[in-house]
Amino acid sequence: MAGRNEEKIYNNMKSLEEWAFAGIPQKEMAEMLDMSYSAFRELKSKIPALSALLKKSADFLKSEEKKQVAEVEKTLFQRCLGYDALVTKHYKVKVIARSAEGAPLFSKEGKPITEEQLVEVTEKTHVPADVPAMKFYLLNKARKDWKNDPDRLEIEKKRLANDTKRTKIAENAASGQAEGATVEDFLDAAEKRDASETV
Repeated sequence: MAGRNEEKIYNNMKSLEEWAFAGIPQKEMAEMLDMSYSAFRELKSKIPALSALLKKSADFLKSEEKKQVAEVEKTLFQRCLGYDALVTKHYKVKVIARSAEGAPLFSKEGKPITEEQLVEVTEKTHVPADVPAMKFYLLNKARKDWKNDPDRLEIEKKRLANDTKRTKIAENAASGQAEGATVEDFLDAAEKRDASETV
């Protein structure tokens, strides 16, 4: 069985190279070669050419991903600041019709004959700064200074602590630890205790 699988690897080296550089996962490569993933992994350690090919493709894909991320970061930064761009526009314009020799054509009345033409014009336009892009950039690059709600975590911690206290008070009240006392009595007592602890 191992021999047949090795043969499949050697016979499909070109395809494996194409698949690897296209970013196809190794598990899918094994399926396409009609072998188990465990057999493929085992052969990877036995066949140096396969191992080298997969490493080379992985390095290439990582490098390409880094380039793409850098390009997106650059574009995002431009969106934050605003930028000038060349935009191609098409306009319909009337021009004087001309003969094959290039001479202008005139009607019987002596008026120039016009025809519509589509003209391509490149214009410089300013794309203004994008506030959501700025927010996204700052929340990721300067999180400490630009986090959404710096007090939110502390508020959530206090709310959780209060909920825990209220649950314990309610459990004590339900178990009848203080006869005749209501949940409200326990809550009032707890609030007074909290107030005296903070003073």
